[in-house]
Amino acid sequence: MSTRDTSPVRIPIAKRVFDIIASVIVIVVLFPIVATILALGLVERLLSSRARVPLLYRETRMSQGAPFDFYKLRTFKASIARGDEGVVHTKVLEHDFRNLTAVGMILVQLYLDEYPQLFLVLFGTMTFVGPRPTNPEVYRGYVANGGVAKTILKAGLTGHFQTHKAKKYRLDQEREDLAYAEFVRTHRGARIVLHDIKILLYTMLTVMRAEGI
Repeated sequence: MSTRDTSPVRIPIAKRVFDIIASVIVIVVLFPIVATILALGLVERLLSSRARVPLLYRETRMSQGAPFDFYKLRTFKASIARGDEGVVHTKVLEHDFRNLTAVGMILVQLYLDEYPQLFLVLFGTMTFVGPRPTNPEVYRGYVANGGVAKTILKAGLTGHFQTHKAKKYRLDQEREDLAYAEFVRTHRGARIVLHDIKILLYTMLTVMRAEGI
């Protein structure tokens, strides 16, 4: 973009309708799997005191410059403490399975710990395609270093960068997010929805390849 537009990107009606319909479908399809895993979690709680943790993990994250309550299914053992700002740096800790409950390991490997975020998409707090939300501490550093995309785009579950962030792609996250912002600004709703569907299909492929999101 020759002139960078730093005003918030408005969510088109077609994209919002797609978010509602798609989130409901995915919530319903995944519910039996999530419910079964959580039932196993109840058994684990009976057998291990370290697994007796709240069902949901909640912390403050940022979206378009505003804070919101972000939820994941709890995967960490009771001994894992929050940092000074009430934050658990989950991505770092998830790489060491010793930090996770047995059921937590299953949830992380299947990416089902993100299941509650589907409800945030349904209610409009997040969107399917957009930059991943960060906690206020990381967000302040991001803005101080000149980051723009996370200030103008609503936080999302996935995006082009997340589906291509393996080292072989060598993509720049800020550039990819700004390109998506420009795409939303310059295209009609139907084109945006088709673009989002393409990214979601890539997301499914990325998950199946275990390349992360």
